[in-house]
Amino acid sequence: MNPRLSLALLAGRAVGAASRLSGRGGGTALPGLAARRLYPGLIGEVAARLPDGIVLVSGTNGKTTTSRLLASMLTSNNRRVLHNRSGSNLVRGIAASMVFSTHITGRPRGDVGLFETDEAVLPGLLSEISPSVVILNNLFRDQLDRYGELDTVYRRWEGAVAGLPPETCLVLNGDDPALARLGEEASCRVTYFGLHAPALSLSELPHAADATACPRCKRPLVYSAIYVSHIGEYNCPKCGFTRPEPDLCASNVVLHGTTGTELSLRGPYGERLVRLNVPGLYNAYNALAATAGAHALGVPWEAVARGYEGFTAAFGRFERIRAEGREIVLALVKNPVGCNEVLRMLSSEPSSEPLLIIINDKTADGRDVSWLWDADFEMLGALGGEIVTSGLRAADMGVRLKYAGIPAERIHVVESIPAALREAVDRTPRGGTLRVMPTYTAMLELRAHMGELGWVEPYWEE
Repeated sequence: MNPRLSLALLAGRAVGAASRLSGRGGGTALPGLAARRLYPGLIGEVAARLPDGIVLVSGTNGKTTTSRLLASMLTSNNRRVLHNRSGSNLVRGIAASMVFSTHITGRPRGDVGLFETDEAVLPGLLSEISPSVVILNNLFRDQLDRYGELDTVYRRWEGAVAGLPPETCLVLNGDDPALARLGEEASCRVTYFGLHAPALSLSELPHAADATACPRCKRPLVYSAIYVSHIGEYNCPKCGFTRPEPDLCASNVVLHGTTGTELSLRGPYGERLVRLNVPGLYNAYNALAATAGAHALGVPWEAVARGYEGFTAAFGRFERIRAEGREIVLALVKNPVGCNEVLRMLSSEPSSEPLLIIINDKTADGRDVSWLWDADFEMLGALGGEIVTSGLRAADMGVRLKYAGIPAERIHVVESIPAALREAVDRTPRGGTLRVMPTYTAMLELRAHMGELGWVEPYWEE
């Protein structure tokens, strides 16, 4: 028993209890900050005591959904999972999840640690722990004021991946050229996942695509299929760099609007047909990532299948809420790629029901909201309903919609989030559906207000 570790755990719990009692938060980060101040080695020591090791999930988009789906699979395999389920993915959030899931003696109440990890945090975290599995979903432009350009994040990842021990399994989205290049340079075991769904290919690269040059020779890549932004099936005619053959591949992907996705999996589990209870092509990638991670951890197919069946959307990620005889669907947006995929889904189901878009520019959202001009809001022209904009940048969003060709009479700017929600709900007929596209802090504020109305539980109590 380490007295300093025990003291740090006690202090973290006390801080968490005080935070919740005061109503200032859910204790998803501050307890970890306090505990690490007292004992900086907390994460490394608790991680070393987990019998099945640590899994880290990172990437620009899809971390929360991937880690929640993998947690469902592990739980179905009777594994006790120590997980930052709230989505608090900085070091302090990971430490906080350990504070509340570790006995005062320092013994973790779990078999395996599963942590979604902020892109910028990943390299530093890998210097503290030696994970069993690292899952990397994608790299897109996001929060330039915080991360810098895409190449900056890639270079940091490159150095971190190079230091992974041979026994670590690195699970990569091979359809992302940058990640495929990381796999070429890694000295540990590498597993690739990818799609083969030509029928769902975009006709051309979106103008917001981030990385279309060959990561080896910097010449333009040639795509035979484009699925999401720069992610797809590609090759470089100059140097021969090409998409690696996926160890786990999804084909026959069927998108059911905003309700779900069906896909055929081919790989180490044989041929399997699954249904995912969240929509969108990018969630097919999240499903592949989670399934590949489960296989790397030795989870049998029966438990993987039960994990799919028991999976529900994370808060704000196509979460469905019943209120006042209506359904409210929350679809988090935070960068051009993710926003375009949500718009793509919404436009696939033309509707005259209203849409609420809430844009904040706080630190966790990214101060720079110029990405609104890279997202293809022109797709909303296919919809006929009213659009309410809200949040700190409600007016900016209203202007963007006007430039997207949305008639001014359909746009209603209401800066106050509670007032905007009230107006949007009132514009939604009973039995109808209100679609909401919030940025991260806007989503937290919206859910907090919904909690006050009794519509949802606090996200840390899910």
